[in-house]
Amino acid sequence: MKSDLDRLMQERGLDAIVVMGESRENHALNYLTRHAKITQGFVIKKRGDPAVLLCSSMERDEAAKSGLAVKTFADFGLPLLIKETGSLFEAQLRMLVAALEHYGIGGTVGFYGLGDPGQSFVMLTRLGEMLPVVTVTGETETTIFDAAYATKDAEEIEAIKSVAARTNTVMAEVVDFLKGCPVRDGHLFGHDGAPLTVGDVKRYLRARLFHHRLEDHGETIFAIGRDAGVPHSRGEDGDVLELGKSIIFDLFPRDIESGYYHDMTRTFCLGYAPPEVQRAYDEVMRAFETVIGALKVGEQAAYYQDLTCNVFEELGHKTPRSHPGTEEGYVHSVGHGIGLQIHARPRLGVASQDVIEPGQVFTVEPGLYYPQRGFGVRIEDTVYVDTDGAIHSLTPFPKDLVIPVA
Repeated sequence: MKSDLDRLMQERGLDAIVVMGESRENHALNYLTRHAKITQGFVIKKRGDPAVLLCSSMERDEAAKSGLAVKTFADFGLPLLIKETGSLFEAQLRMLVAALEHYGIGGTVGFYGLGDPGQSFVMLTRLGEMLPVVTVTGETETTIFDAAYATKDAEEIEAIKSVAARTNTVMAEVVDFLKGCPVRDGHLFGHDGAPLTVGDVKRYLRARLFHHRLEDHGETIFAIGRDAGVPHSRGEDGDVLELGKSIIFDLFPRDIESGYYHDMTRTFCLGYAPPEVQRAYDEVMRAFETVIGALKVGEQAAYYQDLTCNVFEELGHKTPRSHPGTEEGYVHSVGHGIGLQIHARPRLGVASQDVIEPGQVFTVEPGLYYPQRGFGVRIEDTVYVDTDGAIHSLTPFPKDLVIPVA
């Protein structure tokens, strides 16, 4: 949680942190600014002191919605520095140095955010030379932000619940849309008389997402047949919807305002399910229910990957444990944290060092994939752990394999 930042800084020997870069997809910056609608910015936080946000004067009102103290680039002379140096890069570097000096920043300072790697290297190298009281550092593996937003405060939980409820509604609207389409010759047809395609479904989906103030950036997975057997295949827009083929529908939009995600997957067959798909579906549901039933606070997250592998290996499927790098059977980890990132801590994978804790929000998503046999199956709910350690699903949408069609 954000309230843990000072403690995490103390534990990691950080006297201050700086988060910088454009805001789009900048999870650390959006986390500290409550997803304020600014183009770019710098957040400076000295350990024990409130954070300060530097931004363009054009965006000062939007920046104020972050709840942070706001200073503009002009307050630290950026327009004059641009005129003096003729270089935006040089001017921004000098502005940042001036801001750090103004706030008395010294010691070990961690830098986070987004930027071109080469340009960031030059900027941080130069900054260390220009401001010798600062030791520039960074983090690998689990950063303070990874650790902080692994657990959510009450405001974040409510934001995620809101996204989850609307995502479940959109899933229901898409299923109702499919149920209402006519069938001829083993295919679904649109009301315009043309065969219904994956692209048609996605266009309908995006309209419903927009209606509910959600966005997916075109990333939604709606994959049929062989493509359903490749976990991150998005599906081909031109594929026609055929009865009896497995469809993996992985819906993970985020709220346009708060930036928080929800993640859910259902597997469907239109009209009927072939026996081998039904069998795989039942086996995935067995793994899903086993993991859900075993979740508890204090357990190592990696345990749930082992548990999933146990179920699938006993049923005769390859897993990452029995066949590292396998492209059929069970091929991935069983879950991941979610929040302002679609993939965050905790990681429910074999190499994870994470532990299940109150305040965490994460997915449970076992699956089986057989592309050469023309199908794949995945079931995914997002759950959260409350302050008492109880596990709650945020994905009440039914887990029925077959969608009845006209």
